[in-house]
Amino acid sequence: MSEPEISAPDAMAIGSRLAGARVAAAQPARAGGNNRVFRLEMAEGPPLALKHYPSDGRDRLGQEYDALSFLSRHGIMSTPRPIAKDSGAFCALYQWFDGEAAVLRPQDGDADQLADFLIALQKLRNADGAQTLRNASASIFSPEEAVAQYEQRLDGLRRASDDHPDLRAFMDDSLVPSTAIAIRRLRQRYAELGRDPAADLAPAHRALSPSDFGLHNALRAADGRLRFIDFEYFGWDDPVKLVSDTAIHPGSNLPEAKANRLTERLAQAFAASPSYS
Repeated sequence: MSEPEISAPDAMAIGSRLAGARVAAAQPARAGGNNRVFRLEMAEGPPLALKHYPSDGRDRLGQEYDALSFLSRHGIMSTPRPIAKDSGAFCALYQWFDGEAAVLRPQDGDADQLADFLIALQKLRNADGAQTLRNASASIFSPEEAVAQYEQRLDGLRRASDDHPDLRAFMDDSLVPSTAIAIRRLRQRYAELGRDPAADLAPAHRALSPSDFGLHNALRAADGRLRFIDFEYFGWDDPVKLVSDTAIHPGSNLPEAKANRLTERLAQAFAASPSYS
């Protein structure tokens, strides 16, 4: 069960305590599906961001704070710098980024900026602290794990389709039959190769992934450069899943040409890395 949303006075009090400085005002910045962010106007100094997380059984605060701390320590400047956290209050204080939601007005170079960031992440795979990072949310490290995740989500769709006959028809006539063929072919191919589809991908071949990444979680600064936010799902994942999570994320809705550009950039980067050869 989620905690109640905090008020602006609550945000000011928590922010003042975490910052060790007086907050002059707190204004709700944006409410996401899983959190609420306040822009804190400080009595002195630049504004800060206070993020309030739900208590829904997942340690969203810990996962994001650890991820952003790791990135900040290793010189990544396009993500918010963590300042302080209060796990008991489900709140964390971060650097504030000004900017417009990038998804509102996509630009030609966005696919390359997304790719540049993801490629920079992979250069940190062996950096100090990387091995203690958690797995990404809904990470997949084997084909059978992907099948299990598909079946779990299919069960949810079946329940949702009880009142939606068009959805049920699509599932029964298209989704389920075509996926069954793909799964059968996958298992046959693994058998031909003498490989175990339930074997986990070796840690050396995994990628660092924001998991939920794209223009929907980016701000465009005045200079046109993207700043990336929302790292609650960040961690280790399969490189192929990283590519698909980003290229076809419905929140970004990248045009086909830009999605292909992103995919090509990432494929080239992974192919050039000895870890994935």
